[in-house]
Amino acid sequence: MTISKKQLCQALCIGVVMACASASANAQISSLGANGWAATGTNNLGGTGTTGGNGAAAAKIYTVSTRAGLIQAMYGNTATIKSDGSFSGTLDNSKKIIYISGTISLNQNGAGTELTANNYVTYANAASSTCAGYGYTTFDKIWSDYLAAYKPPYAKVPPSTDKVEAARACASNQMKKNVVLTVPSNTSIIGNGSTAKIIHGNLKISGASSSAPVDNVVIRNVAFEDAFDFFTAWDPTDSGGRWNSNYDNVSILYATHVWIDHCTFSDGARTDDQFPSVWAAPYDGDLYHVQHHDGLLDMTKSANLITVSYNHLHDHDKSMLMGGTDTASLTAENPGVLKTTFHHNYFQNLVQRKPRVRYGMVHIYNNYFAGSNSVTLYNWLVGLTSGQGSKLYVENNVFNISGGATAGDTIGASVSSGSTLTKCAALSGMSTARCSPYIFDSGNLLNGAAVNLGATAHSANALVTVTATPWPSASNPAATPSATPANYYNYSVEATSNLATSVPAAAGVGKL
Repeated sequence: MTISKKQLCQALCIGVVMACASASANAQISSLGANGWAATGTNNLGGTGTTGGNGAAAAKIYTVSTRAGLIQAMYGNTATIKSDGSFSGTLDNSKKIIYISGTISLNQNGAGTELTANNYVTYANAASSTCAGYGYTTFDKIWSDYLAAYKPPYAKVPPSTDKVEAARACASNQMKKNVVLTVPSNTSIIGNGSTAKIIHGNLKISGASSSAPVDNVVIRNVAFEDAFDFFTAWDPTDSGGRWNSNYDNVSILYATHVWIDHCTFSDGARTDDQFPSVWAAPYDGDLYHVQHHDGLLDMTKSANLITVSYNHLHDHDKSMLMGGTDTASLTAENPGVLKTTFHHNYFQNLVQRKPRVRYGMVHIYNNYFAGSNSVTLYNWLVGLTSGQGSKLYVENNVFNISGGATAGDTIGASVSSGSTLTKCAALSGMSTARCSPYIFDSGNLLNGAAVNLGATAHSANALVTVTATPWPSASNPAATPSATPANYYNYSVEATSNLATSVPAAAGVGKL
């Protein structure tokens, strides 16, 4: 067949256009642009701030649409994925960019089949004669025996030596091998278009310890939904009795230089009202519903130098936990880590922890909070919480809460003195001042009127000190706090007048 010059030119032009369009589709969202805490400090590559996989070699730029593809991209195509869906290998810490196309479920076996609770019981029994020896072959039987064994007034943590609890733990441990995916250093995970989504699992940004952290991770334009734990556990010692699940949508721990931007987080289709309490009165209220979700975006241990910007977090209970314990440790939570900036995020229909802060030097500005304290599903409980040793700088945020909200709905405080404070202050480089909570607030609105979050937090707990300079200085962090965010990085605060419309319009997936 003879091809004319005109046809050849047309073909070449089409090819160039298609190549450029393909490249543009993947390259339109950059790994660069982090501000706030994520833009400070030196990363493991010797650069400044958080750059993720920017500059990755062509061989380390992936577009994935399956669980197997996502796993292999994290492991540099060296992972072994078993038929039951569990996987192993060595994570790839070289610069890489992973583009997400469509929806990826982490709750699958090696063939890409969505798994059930019964599947995990079967897999656990096949992998362990000890698990098989407990005699359970279905989750329905585990569940019925579990409820019978531990129903109130049973008052202890279910012991691991009990056959039914051991069988539940076997299946739970098997599930963890499938649905938790660790993100290595120097990684960018970027969603293509407006439909990129990771569901039914936990993306974990974590190194092995505080001395071996993951560093330099960017996640942009991805929706995270329904990190559903089939094997949630009852703990009668937790706040008078609570169901606790294992999986956040995204967890950051033992990690530095992390930027989470323009992502969406929610419970998805499996909302909390579908799992009411299984107990009789007085344990039949909403507080005792069977909770299959943990956090949306939690930052614990020695997570540090993080910016969370332009995200939409909605329809969930425990939204964001910063610091998992009041007990300070130089290898985990302490006043020197958990430095995080939150700006231009849309918090919608969330119950609590927006965020709940322990220890971190946390900057919260230009966010929009919307909800109601008179609804049955995701009823507003509290906005921010000033926790042990927190250093909050809160400015120009807007709260719109229906149902007769008061200042106490915007912020709470949970702080203790005594041995918790004394033990923190005794750690190397710490002091009573550095281990104590401080807050500054300015320009915040509740339902259109000025609200004083500092005074409200202090009223909730007198250990919270209100000051114009709530952050320790870089030169003398153990001294009485004398600094503000402006001492650490540049930023610009917007007026509150348009936040109720501008933030929802800009936050979340598909807005870049």
